[in-house]
Amino acid sequence: MKNNQPVTGFPFVPHVDQSKKPLIDNPAEFLKTVYGPGYHSALHSMLSSGFYKYMGYCYDFRPYLKNYLYKQYGSWHEVYAPNKTLLRTAIHGRIEKIIEVKQ
Repeated sequence: MKNNQPVTGFPFVPHVDQSKKPLIDNPAEFLKTVYGPGYHSALHSMLSSGFYKYMGYCYDFRPYLKNYLYKQYGSWHEVYAPNKTLLRTAIHGRIEKIIEVKQ
């Protein structure tokens, strides 16, 4: 992860208070909870897009994530994850290969 600065939420629906900018203070710890063992409701959106949506606000975690391709059960999937270890923890089943996509 590049740095540990707070991630600011931006409103994506018109009925939330537009003046508030809620923060996630420690993005590294938040990403460990999302990609860690067990189920987290934000895991699918974080894997597919790198965004976390919560109560009308959208948080962009892409500066803290890397883009990976992984092969599982004969098919390839493109996802965002902080590192390979947390990716393996979040994906259930046997992963044959993981490749980091350079951008």
